[in-house]
Amino acid sequence: MAGIKHAAAAATATAIAVALLASCGPSPKVFAQRMNSGSVQERRSAARDLRGQPRSSKLVPYILQACRDSDADVRMYGFYALGKVDPRDGDVISAILDGVADTVVDVRRALASSLGTLSPFPNTCIPHMVKMLTDPDDKVRKLIFTALSDLQGAGVGSLMRNIDVKDEELRLAVIGVLAQIGPDAKAALPRLKQIAQEDEDLRFREAAGRAVKYIER
Repeated sequence: MAGIKHAAAAATATAIAVALLASCGPSPKVFAQRMNSGSVQERRSAARDLRGQPRSSKLVPYILQACRDSDADVRMYGFYALGKVDPRDGDVISAILDGVADTVVDVRRALASSLGTLSPFPNTCIPHMVKMLTDPDDKVRKLIFTALSDLQGAGVGSLMRNIDVKDEELRLAVIGVLAQIGPDAKAALPRLKQIAQEDEDLRFREAAGRAVKYIER
């Protein structure tokens, strides 16, 4: 009977140990091996798994490595995982700038989806996000629009620096974001009111007028 109890206790302890290991996920050493694999399929699989890992500074080097991989799918999964990274760790900002300039739309979509989840948010990224408001891809533009709007007043300064650019599409997008931000964009009111009254283009007058209403509500 004692032998049976001992065996049962040992089995329970083993089960608990396995469960704990599973909850901790693969070790950083495992990801180091997988991300340095010569097999692109293995690197894709590793980058995809990084996305599902708990936030950990130990995984930052491998996430950044994935973001800079030669394979677009690996980069895409890496940027999806970037949302779990503390922007103050490693070379995160540089990786973000690389993602902004990536020629593959799925990679830029992954970056855009993660930017709004970074915590603490790196304000140095805001000017680059503003430029992404005119990305060729509609989904990227919408994701960035939402991310900038969710920052509330934090991005108003960068938005205002682009409210008078020659790029008409960017101007309209900037005014739209300011409207979406609402009352937290009060600093933009003087210029928006001026645009609403004086701009030669009806599109800008109307957009600025709507923004003023949303901000003053």
